[in-house]
Amino acid sequence: MKKILFALVAMFMTLSVSAQFQGGQRQQMTPEDMAKRQADQIKETCKVNDDQYKKLYDYFLGESKAQTARMDSIRKAMQAGGQQAQPGQRGGFNREEMQKRQEAQLKVLKGILTEEQMAAYTKAQEERRARMGQRQGGQGGPGQ
Repeated sequence: MKKILFALVAMFMTLSVSAQFQGGQRQQMTPEDMAKRQADQIKETCKVNDDQYKKLYDYFLGESKAQTARMDSIRKAMQAGGQQAQPGQRGGFNREEMQKRQEAQLKVLKGILTEEQMAAYTKAQEERRARMGQRQGGQGGPGQ
C-alpha cells in the first residue's frame, strides 16, 4: 500500500507540475490538459471504455483545478512576503495532505475501474516507480 501511495503521489505531482515546451517558450498546462493527460494514460494502461474515460477525465479535471488553485494560493502568499513553512510542510507541500488526496484518488479509481483494470493500473504504477528510482540513482527503494 505504501508503494502504491508513493507511486500515486509521484505521478500526481509530476502531472500537476509538468509544463509543455512549445517553440522554446515554457507554457503551463491547463487543468484540462492535465486531466486529459492523466485520463489518457489510464486509458492506454487499463483499456477503459468511453464511459469510464469520461468519469476519469471529470475526476482529474476537478483535481487539476483544485491543484491549480492551491498552487496559485501558495504563489500569491510567497509574493506577498513569503510563506512560512508549517510543520510537515516544505514550500507549501504537506505530505499528510498529499497522502490523504492520494488515498481518496485510489478510492475513486477503484469505483471506476474493474478489478482487472485496477491490477493493470497498480502494476504500471509500480513499474513507473521502479524507473523513477533508477533515474534517481537507486533512491526511493522499498521502505522509503
